[in-house]
Amino acid sequence: MSDGRFVITTTLEGYINALVPSGKFNNCTIGFRIPEEELPKFDAVYEQALEWGKNKMGGKRFSAELPKWDESGLVKVSYGGDSNNPMFPWVDTDGVPVDLATQVWKGTVVKLIIDLRPYVFGAKVGCSLKVRGAQIIKMVSSGGSDSGGMDETEVAALFGKTEGFKTGSPSFEPSVDPGFGPAGYDEDDIPF
Repeated sequence: MSDGRFVITTTLEGYINALVPSGKFNNCTIGFRIPEEELPKFDAVYEQALEWGKNKMGGKRFSAELPKWDESGLVKVSYGGDSNNPMFPWVDTDGVPVDLATQVWKGTVVKLIIDLRPYVFGAKVGCSLKVRGAQIIKMVSSGGSDSGGMDETEVAALFGKTEGFKTGSPSFEPSVDPGFGPAGYDEDDIPF
């Protein structure tokens, strides 16, 4: 069976309770979509897991569990608190753990480490999906969003060079009549 570990970049969607277990089931939950280009790889690992389980069953009757994602790649994961899945680490882009008091809302862009593993449980064969870690790339919270600051070099690289104002060689052009406003200025045009 091929390696079942994936690192994907995705956006959180649906109901999000990412960091502090709560609610009826006292757990955390997130929803996300597997990127379209990664979905065939996930499906291939799922098929390999079913084949592995079939061989493990040795001819006994079994039922194949559906994948943990739907045909569009949507996944909902519960973890932490009273669930069977442990809480996984959440970090920022510097690798610093995210404070548990941080509100993470839908629309937050994250990188996720996901493990897919085959299983046989009684007469059921399937493929488990476990999130092992999350890195927040762009935070969406109550006050808006934060994708980190950009320094001057990054901003300049995005804009590129163009004609116009240059700090190093200003070419100041005074208006025709600096005492009475810019060229074409007429005091009768003032609305008050």
